[in-house]
Amino acid sequence: MRAEPAPVATPAGARATVAELRNVWLSFNEKPVLEDVSLVVRPEERLVIIGQSGAGKTTILRLLLGILAPTRGSIFFRQRDVAHLSADELREIRAHIGMVYQDAALLSSRNVRENLALPLEELTRKTRPEIDRIVDEKLELVELRGDDKLMPFELSGGMRKRVGLARALVMEPELILFDEPTAGLDPVISAVIDELIINLTTNSKVTSIIVTHLMESAFRVATRMAMLHRGRIILEGLPNDFKASYDPVVVQFLSGSTEGPILERSKYHMLSPGD
Repeated sequence: MRAEPAPVATPAGARATVAELRNVWLSFNEKPVLEDVSLVVRPEERLVIIGQSGAGKTTILRLLLGILAPTRGSIFFRQRDVAHLSADELREIRAHIGMVYQDAALLSSRNVRENLALPLEELTRKTRPEIDRIVDEKLELVELRGDDKLMPFELSGGMRKRVGLARALVMEPELILFDEPTAGLDPVISAVIDELIINLTTNSKVTSIIVTHLMESAFRVATRMAMLHRGRIILEGLPNDFKASYDPVVVQFLSGSTEGPILERSKYHMLSPGD
């Protein structure tokens, strides 16, 4: 069993940011995905990143996790350059970042309790009673306390999302990354998941980045927003800044209109179907 994740060292003055992309460029097979993207993630905010499919939203999450490395530029978590860490240092960083995947990414051979316990078993030296207590606590937070013996195939879409959120919380992360947390859900369950994200991140004082293309959800959860278009951030600000924007790309995306500049083909058009 591995040692407990060490606290991430925080230099003096670093509290102003949790994570940062600084002049990031990324290409796949010479196809540009991100161009000179800079973005600061502040403590305890819910930063929502919007943009059409293939804009690079999920790519930003993968960069923060160190799954991808930028072609140029730097990715920081607590002032440590993620792209230049050793494998052990990267594992240490990831222990402080929770990830909620679009499909929940649950292990089909393990029940709900076992899925939640796995990170604690693999990354800490906690005893079985300690693990059980933490798992029970997180299940209670997402209102699944009595469903811990269910297998993934027995869960509804909304339940799978809640299990994914509970699993992201078991390590008490400083930052949680959400990849399309309400995709595929009906409007009522989407609203439930949004409220759960708001309540859990607020009560836990955790910072979060939420990737979505669903505007109702984005405006419900965001404390700040950024929009990616053709590899660049074209607008960053408060939700009201987006509602008041006259940028034709922003206006078209928020309205869902088929008329406007978004559908013009470019070198960025559907670069990455998985975004």
